[in-house]
Amino acid sequence: MLLWLQKILDADEIARLDRLAGQASFLDGGLSAPELGRKGVKKNLEMKMRSKQQTQFEEIVLAALERNETFRTAAVPKVIQRPILSKYDVGMHYGTHIDNPIQRHPEPMRLDLSITIFLREPGTYGGGELVLDTGYGEKAIKLPAGDGMLYPTTMLHRVAPVTSGYRLAAITWIQSMVRDQAQRQILYDLALSTQWALKMAPESPDYHRLNNARANLVRMWATD
Repeated sequence: MLLWLQKILDADEIARLDRLAGQASFLDGGLSAPELGRKGVKKNLEMKMRSKQQTQFEEIVLAALERNETFRTAAVPKVIQRPILSKYDVGMHYGTHIDNPIQRHPEPMRLDLSITIFLREPGTYGGGELVLDTGYGEKAIKLPAGDGMLYPTTMLHRVAPVTSGYRLAAITWIQSMVRDQAQRQILYDLALSTQWALKMAPESPDYHRLNNARANLVRMWATD
């Protein structure tokens, strides 16, 4: 599932994150992926962890994801990793790679879904697209500030070189309560149909049956 999540962050939150980025210290992003950094595959900057700015950044991003109904419905999140603020100056890029299947720190978790939340308007920088290998060819994505792209962590992807300005994005990963991608897609499709039925015929038996069927599938497929 590739899902464009619109307006995850509002204008005030985007401005606050921009101010935090201006106050923060950034480190070589290759430090978090040493092998890719040594080979020149990963060339970016990441906000220093365990800093005051990083803590405030995490709070804003995680609160925004928590209140976003579309994200919660599509991802069925169990655990969300602490987000990273990444910055790409001119010439920086991240070559084709696959994200780790698991993480061990700060707590063990399986990584099922990845999300990139864009923090600068597309016209303020050149290049810097998130490029996903969809199996039907590459798809280059560059969204408005505050919007995010949710995609399976199993998908090969890269960040195109930045040619002007700079790119800022919040990145994090999710362990879903529903491990199987196909099952998550079915649940999301059913949620959209249930929302339509609720709008059109909220007291109808068909709406109640549909809503009950989706709820029972969540119970069947979700893990502790």
